[in-house]
Amino acid sequence: MALRTTKVFILCLVVLGSLAGMTPAAGYAGPSSRRQASGAAGIAHGAHIRPVYVPPPGEHGYGDEILAFDNLAGKDLAVVMYFLDWSGADPNAFDSFLVSLIQSEIADPNRRPVIMLTWEPRKQNNSYGCTKSYNGVIPPADIIAGNCDAYITQFAKDLKARPERFLLRFAHEMNITDSPWWPGHFGGDASLYVNMWHHVYDVFGQQGATNVEWVWSPNYASNPPDAWNDLHNYYPGDTYVDWIGLSGYNWYVSPGHNQPWQTFDYLYDAVLKDLACSYAKPQVIAEIGSVEGGGSVPTKSQWIADTYQKAASYPFLRAIVWFNDYAMANPSAADFRVTTGTAQDGSVSPLPSSTHAWTDAYAQAIASATYTTRLPSLADATPASTFCGYLTYLPLILR
Repeated sequence: MALRTTKVFILCLVVLGSLAGMTPAAGYAGPSSRRQASGAAGIAHGAHIRPVYVPPPGEHGYGDEILAFDNLAGKDLAVVMYFLDWSGADPNAFDSFLVSLIQSEIADPNRRPVIMLTWEPRKQNNSYGCTKSYNGVIPPADIIAGNCDAYITQFAKDLKARPERFLLRFAHEMNITDSPWWPGHFGGDASLYVNMWHHVYDVFGQQGATNVEWVWSPNYASNPPDAWNDLHNYYPGDTYVDWIGLSGYNWYVSPGHNQPWQTFDYLYDAVLKDLACSYAKPQVIAEIGSVEGGGSVPTKSQWIADTYQKAASYPFLRAIVWFNDYAMANPSAADFRVTTGTAQDGSVSPLPSSTHAWTDAYAQAIASATYTTRLPSLADATPASTFCGYLTYLPLILR
């Protein structure tokens, strides 16, 4: 008993000493300052805004839509995310239409968000840059074999030629069966994905596209939850990754879903801590959203407030990208929006239309000084080392 009491007393001294400013775990300066040795601070405020490639006359272009969203949110977006597949057309693999609209319609360069491209390795009946004509997902083995090197090479050249900074979120959510490139669909395991990532990354490296930063972005929970499918098995290695992204939603009761109400803590707490303990990489929540609740569970507005309050305590988290759309861009599916969008109904307006409660909750949540309008540089965002938290030492002390 006396020995255990001594151990508990020592534990208390360790914790209190750490809180009082004694030497903490390497690379961690405390969540209150949100600073690492790199000097980064704050969480960049971002959103997925589904674009309209050919807006009707008089309607918003993509840059105008971003500015309209900024106006409703009360703060400029630091990051904007959209999806694109591998259907680029000769002579350019990357369609620069949207980024050109951002450049032309957002006159002040300081107001232009960093662009995160969620780059999906699938095609729509277009054989440009590949030795085969693919309709749908491109088998990872074909990518590894070099069958699409001409396309990948040109895509890298196209991005390199642009003045923008790009975050490239390649083949996201690879650890769930919903993703067409989940290796289980091809009789493979995580190594198949890793080899695909290495090949694509190396092709980019040959082109010297230094304005491209790589976002490795699993789903917060692997499905199936088998050991071989653990998200860590998909990690390509520190050399091949700049940012770690995550995605996860509170689907609750929505078309195709009947789940318990899931909080930010439920979705993200354990995995954010685990990733910070495993990799000295800046983190971004690349997709997040919630449907409406009410009654016996909180409302969507309360979920938004809780999420942005809780997110501020994770020292490696550098950006949150709200998914401002319906699931799968389908109005009959789950509604994660906080505003309307031109791709949805031709406008950018508050929601719900009767109360504006979701839009107001979102604006209030990001009004905190924690949420910034600029994404830090990669050098400033990258932690000096991993951080496993003070409680890492608890089993050793109590042994």
